[in-house]
Amino acid sequence: MAVTVPTADDVQALYAFILERNGEDWKATMDDPGMDGDAIARFCRVSNSNKLGITGTAAYLVDLLKQGDVEQAALAWDHMTAAGEEWKEHPDFFSAWENVQRAKIRQQLAG
Repeated sequence: MAVTVPTADDVQALYAFILERNGEDWKATMDDPGMDGDAIARFCRVSNSNKLGITGTAAYLVDLLKQGDVEQAALAWDHMTAAGEEWKEHPDFFSAWENVQRAKIRQQLAG
């Protein structure tokens, strides 16, 4: 299997895409009149944690690319593309962001 190693521009584009989708989901959730205070607090914790996680992954990945650590960069890219696939059906999703492992599973399930 070929190792997929992104460029720093690829990382930045996927990072921006994920944060934009997160912002859209945040707004939709905050504007939902059916959300009670406890549910909003839990959602905020999860959302903030996810934003911090993806920010750290993106920064780490760019650093790995600068170091030339292809193996670890490919692993970090795999994690980042898995996160991005939460919005795979969004019209701004690029096929280059498809997660290799998830694509294989989808293909196996499709027969």
